Amino acid sequence: MILKDIIRNSYYASVGYIETMDDIIRLDQYITYNLDILKQFKGIIHCNTYKENNNLHEYVDHVWKTYFPECFGINNGISRGHSFGACDNDDAVFNYCKNNQIEWMCKSANDMVFEKEILDISVEFADFYYLNGIGYGGLEKYSFDIEKARDCDFYPQTNFYILNVGKCDYLNDRQHVDEIYNKIIELSDYSGKAWHYGFRSCETLLAECVERNSLKKFHLISPNIYKLLMQHIFYSKIHDSSHKNIMIEGICHFHLPNEPIAKI
Repeated sequence: MILKDIIRNSYYASVGYIETMDDIIRLDQYITYNLDILKQFKGIIHCNTYKENNNLHEYVDHVWKTYFPECFGINNGISRGHSFGACDNDDAVFNYCKNNQIEWMCKSANDMVFEKEILDISVEFADFYYLNGIGYGGLEKYSFDIEKARDCDFYPQTNFYILNVGKCDYLNDRQHVDEIYNKIIELSDYSGKAWHYGFRSCETLLAECVERNSLKKFHLISPNIYKLLMQHIFYSKIHDSSHKNIMIEGICHFHLPNEPIAKI
C-alpha cells in the first residue's frame, strides 16, 4: 500500500494564521504549488485565525474556492496566540470531520509544500500517519544516541499528519488548553512561550490523543532517512523540532519562504 491510497480517502484540512493580505497572496502561491497533490484528496477544509476582525476571511475563502469550489471554510476569529490559536484551529477541523462523519483527516498547514514522491511512500495499515518532530534538545534527552532516539521518541508534528478521526474521542485536552490560556491572559509580562507556564505543547496533546485511543501509528519517514535527518539536526545544532525548510519524503514545512530548502 502507498500513501496515495490513504490520501484518496482523506479530507485535506489546512490551518493557519492570517495577519495581512500578504499572507493571502502567499497562501495562493502555496496552493498553486501543491495543486496536483491537493487534487488527490477526497475534499478540502480550511480554517484560520486572524490578527483582528475584518473581511480577510472572505479573501481566504475566495482563494480556496478558486481551485476547490466545494471546499468548506471555517473562520475561527481572532487568534488567542501561537499555541492556543493552533489548538483552536486543529480542534475546529477535527470537530468538523467528527460531526460530518468524515473518517480520515489529513491535518496540514498553510505553509506546507509537497513533491510528488509523497504519493508513493510505502505504508502499512494504521490509524495515524505522522512525521516525528525532534530537535537538538530532543536528541540530548537520549544523550545524542541516534539509534535510541529513533526507536523511542514519539513527538508527532502537528503541521502534517493523517488521522482516523472515527477512532478518536477528541483531539486536544480543552480543559488544559483553556486553563493555561486563562492563566496567561492575567499576566502583564507574558513571554509568548506558553510552555513556560505549564502548557504541554500541541505535539504532546496530539501524542496523548494517539495513545489515549490506542491508535496504531506509522512513521512516514523511513528509518534510514530519519537517521540522516537526526544527523543533520545534530551537526547543524537545530533546536526547532518542526523541521522548517527541510524536505523529507516529499514533505516540507516551508515556513521561511525566502530561505533555501535542505533536502534529506
